[in-house]
Amino acid sequence: MIREGVIFAFGYFSVKAGREEQFLEKWQQFAQWTLNHAKGARWMYMVRDNDDPQLFVAYGPWESLESIAEWRQSSKFRAAVAELAALCDRIDEGTMTEVNHVKQ
Repeated sequence: MIREGVIFAFGYFSVKAGREEQFLEKWQQFAQWTLNHAKGARWMYMVRDNDDPQLFVAYGPWESLESIAEWRQSSKFRAAVAELAALCDRIDEGTMTEVNHVKQ
């Protein structure tokens, strides 16, 4: 049986060569703003692909789909994504819901 659980927001980033550090600094600022001001944000992680050092994925759990939608519609979100987009070849967003997890 599949149980639905935690809702996650994802961002997929293909960063322009040589812009990785600047990208990470901008994302860190945006992530901190999100945690301090966006209702429903719990935490945010950024991971980097081991085989493709220009590919990054940001993700974190949220209280609800509505809180993600409100965040993505905010002027701060749009401004931050525009700044990040200048450093990227491609940005994609996603929203996923936990269907299972395993803990030790």
